Amino acid sequence: MIAPIFKSTDFIKDFPVGEIANFPWEKDGGFHPESYAAIFAVEGEGIHVLLWSFEENPLCNCTKRDDPVYTDSCLEVFLMPVGNDNRYINFEVNKNGVYLSEIGTCREDRVFIKSLTDIEPVIGTMEITEDGKTAWGYEIIIPEKLISALYGTDYHIRETMVKGNFYKCAELSDNPHFGSFFPVKTEKPDFHRPEFFGDIDFRKV
Repeated sequence: MIAPIFKSTDFIKDFPVGEIANFPWEKDGGFHPESYAAIFAVEGEGIHVLLWSFEENPLCNCTKRDDPVYTDSCLEVFLMPVGNDNRYINFEVNKNGVYLSEIGTCREDRVFIKSLTDIEPVIGTMEITEDGKTAWGYEIIIPEKLISALYGTDYHIRETMVKGNFYKCAELSDNPHFGSFFPVKTEKPDFHRPEFFGDIDFRKV
């Protein structure tokens, strides 16, 4: 996946959009809401991720940070932004912008990001109307300073290849589903599998 690097927010223009289209665990077709992901970066600021889904009546019960929002209708980004560190950050967000954020190498060693730094991501919810359909979604900005604090390095946006994935799920909804951008080849749904993360290529434009 290509992730453009823009000189500033004034230069943000067209960027690639990918569909979250891998739903391997639903039997008999299942429920596959049309969902999308995009990622780009702004020099001196951070990484931007946009996620949206044309899902009607999304489940939205969680109200507090680090609640189990994956049980709601949820859009998620998992990212390994520092190439020489195998820890990845995950941001899982529901329709109201309530989010869960952690860091670690796998499912078993997750640590809440808020316990490590006071620096926050910037999350804004959004709606997109297209062909008479409405999508819910959000944009998240992961600041350079937040990545620096979490990884103990002086992180700056630059051309590089990183690993990550984007997900759509709703564990407790009337139509449970589990989808990914890059395929996850496990018998049961499991997003915490960095061996199935795909390449995200940050390139200057």
